Amino acid sequence: MKILVTAGPTREYIDDIRFISNPASGLMGLELAKEAFRHGDSVTLVYGPVKLDIPPGVEALEAVSARDMTETVLQILASDQFDVLISTAAIADYTPCEKTGGKIRSGGELTLKLKPTVKLLGAVRQKHHSLMLVGFKAEYGGSKDEILASARQLLEKYSLTLVCANDVSEKIFGADSTSMILVSEKSVYKTGTVSKSEAARKILDFIRKASC
Repeated sequence: MKILVTAGPTREYIDDIRFISNPASGLMGLELAKEAFRHGDSVTLVYGPVKLDIPPGVEALEAVSARDMTETVLQILASDQFDVLISTAAIADYTPCEKTGGKIRSGGELTLKLKPTVKLLGAVRQKHHSLMLVGFKAEYGGSKDEILASARQLLEKYSLTLVCANDVSEKIFGADSTSMILVSEKSVYKTGTVSKSEAARKILDFIRKASC
């Protein structure tokens, strides 16, 4: 298969040195890229501003902002034929309406006006109707039923093949392990606490079965 993976955080700059971001490490996306490559798949990884030990053979491109990542993914998909996009990146939901040049002076109150970013999965689905899409849904502190309902809503909204949902209040950012609920149109599977490499294998196994 030909697989495109996104990973890591994005940065939405307030001025030339300050930005809004999140603690996503990119490790889940990296494990997916590594596992797919070991299986013999052709893998392209688009990752945010985080240090990753990317293996030789995996084509990698860095994207800083939400806009950068969305535009990079759309350009890649327009230039080549892929079987699946696995969107693990924790892309910012909001970005400053205006960026201030230089450095904002300290000492006073600061009010930021933010606007929503373009949703990557929505932008991709609008242009690529038959592409398999795998989304990740991060919730904070919700019940299992609430997380499942949120995953199903995302699945339906963008016609996804699979949603990998988890509770980020469980300190999974930067950790080697994770716990997910894998939700498809016809199934729900709870991974329990597993290594991110094991989670990657389970996700890719599902994708391969779905593509048959």
